[in-house]
This record gives sequence, structure tokens and C-alpha cells, in this order.
Amino acid sequence: EGARHKNVFCSYLHGPLLPKNPRLTDHLIALALNRRGLPADLAPLDDRLETAAGEVMLRRLLR
Repeated sequence: EGARHKNVFCSYLHGPLLPKNPRLTDHLIALALNRRGLPADLAPLDDRLETAAGEVMLRRLLR
């Protein structure tokens, strides 16, 4: 669950939001860089561990 209004992002996630959602983290970094007029085309990081952890949590929730 979550919401966004202008520059405010909300989540009902329990625990750390950004480590659990690398796509949101990348998006926020890109927004911050764009706001400063800097290029947001950074090299992608290896998110395999974060993605695998998210898949484990999804499987647990779907049981």
C-alpha cells in the first residue's frame, strides 16, 4: 500500500522501505538528481538479492 502526492511518498510497509524496494529507491534518486539538474542515467546496480528477498516475501504472503 502506498500513495504519492507531489513530493510526498507514503507507505504502510512495516520495516525499511527503501532496501525492500530497489525500484522505488532508484526512482527517488532519479527524481532528486533531476531536481538538481543532474543527469539521472546512472549505471544499474545488481539488485538480485533485493529482488530475491521480495519474491520470498511475496510467496509467504500468497500462502
